[in-house]
Amino acid sequence: MNLPVFSPFVNVVILILGILLAITWGWQNTGATYVLRGLFRGDAVFVFSDYFYAIRRNLKQGFFLGLIDFAISAILIYDFIYFYNLTGSFMLDLMYFVTFALLLIYIVMRFYLYTMLVTFDLKTFKIIKNALIFTVLGIKRNIMAFLGIILLVGIHILLVFLFIPYGISIPLVLPFVYILAAIGFMAMYAAYPIIEKYMITPYEEEQTDDTEGIDEIEQSDISR
Repeated sequence: MNLPVFSPFVNVVILILGILLAITWGWQNTGATYVLRGLFRGDAVFVFSDYFYAIRRNLKQGFFLGLIDFAISAILIYDFIYFYNLTGSFMLDLMYFVTFALLLIYIVMRFYLYTMLVTFDLKTFKIIKNALIFTVLGIKRNIMAFLGIILLVGIHILLVFLFIPYGISIPLVLPFVYILAAIGFMAMYAAYPIIEKYMITPYEEEQTDDTEGIDEIEQSDISR
């Protein structure tokens, strides 16, 4: 088999695309989350206009949250791969399982990060803190959504192995059509009811700013 050799030009292109992805990461997730939230709540959704509206409204915070999210995701994935290839001693195995646990927790935290961003006027630190709290409070819905995502990805991988030997490449194209949107919607299905239960409903019913350890919500916080 011939191994591809990356030329300096290809390396530069990959680097530029990587930087572009990191810069736009938060904006992409912000716009997509706003559209998915509207679909989940049954709101009237105009995909392109709502997508760019959410980005414009959260331009600065979406950018910085995206950088933090991208950096944490990259570090956890790199550490997971690193310790996976170095297992053998007790300490390395321990670090592998710790990294794996942190990766799972952060995947679930991401269900909530951008949903709170487009729903409330909260500081970035509070969004991350509340996402960690909701990972525990919504553990049942989180587990079901996580299992649903694993099942969806597993079925797709199975389709790839079934059809590729026959020269059918449709399963390679389908992820760009539905799989990311389906994963995002399952995450929204898990996250929004928990956020509504602990942050929106208490405010609307009791006009109180104390929700069992969740950060304060002032009147200006529920802004969208």
